[in-house]
Amino acid sequence: MAEPWARRPGDPIVRTLLPTTYGGTPTLFGAPLAETAADLRGSDVAFLGVPWRAPTPPGRVGAAASSYEGTLLTPGYFRVNSMKYGGYLPELDLDVFEHIKLVDCGDADVVRDMGQTLANVEAEIAAMVEAGCAPITMGGNAGPSTYPVLKAIAARAGGPTAVLNLDAHHDNLRGEWEEDDPRQPQWGSTWARRILTLPGVDPARFHLFGLRGPRNDRDTFTRFLERGVTREHIYTYREIKQARRAGFDEWARDLAQQVVQGASKVWIAFDPDVLNLGSNPDLGDEPLGPTVEEVIELVYQVGLAAGRKKFGGLGIMALPYNAQTLHFICLYLLLYTLAGVVSAKS
Repeated sequence: MAEPWARRPGDPIVRTLLPTTYGGTPTLFGAPLAETAADLRGSDVAFLGVPWRAPTPPGRVGAAASSYEGTLLTPGYFRVNSMKYGGYLPELDLDVFEHIKLVDCGDADVVRDMGQTLANVEAEIAAMVEAGCAPITMGGNAGPSTYPVLKAIAARAGGPTAVLNLDAHHDNLRGEWEEDDPRQPQWGSTWARRILTLPGVDPARFHLFGLRGPRNDRDTFTRFLERGVTREHIYTYREIKQARRAGFDEWARDLAQQVVQGASKVWIAFDPDVLNLGSNPDLGDEPLGPTVEEVIELVYQVGLAAGRKKFGGLGIMALPYNAQTLHFICLYLLLYTLAGVVSAKS
């Protein structure tokens, strides 16, 4: 009698050859899954998803709401999209993963209680840093994917922590998170101000790159200066335009050196709305911004200036789960940041 050929409905259709975080979702770049502190030992970089979605504000209804709705799915989709790439960058003749051991720690537990969510993320990042890993995080929206991440990094930096924030908007309205309506947390418009009082974070070493446009208000600079930020560390479209005329690559090298100088750690925060409208087809938010090439060159230079000793991590936030082109841009951003880190002389 011939062997039966028909599959049974419950039989698997495909078999996953890579580690997975949940179900069939692979780890980032197929990296080992780290579920315990022991799994982190010997690694250089650890990835954590922070699947928190902010409530869509009334002023962002329509197409722009995609950066809120569904962002809780983003870490998983980002991992899937990473399967397109390896670690070799031919333009640098460098394979990042020959020099960096990456692990994936899965997703942080996001719960209804904001205080508990922040504590959960902070604990995950603390374990990474204490194991000697630089954290790479993917939101989710700003707040849980920024505040507790930087808090854990700065608390263990052994000195001042500098921040390079790439964003088109101020995100610095007044008010602390404990004052928010639990059903309407205001992280998206406040987080860049709230982080400035974290222990170990030096407001004088906070740099904002890409600020522009009429979604910002007249008090934008005042609110930053109230918290100790230097006006010269806020680089708007006008400063970026001048940098292009003088030579952007050299300007980026100088800025990277300035960001890193005197800091114990440097943390990079990336909001995709920093990118120029034409460079960001899946989430075109503001014109007059830096290009993908300029942003990637800047983070590469910061990684190069920081090296392994001073690189504190990279936080990516507010990506719609279905913005595939933007995911590819962010994977380049991640790889180029690490390429700079491993290429540093010290």
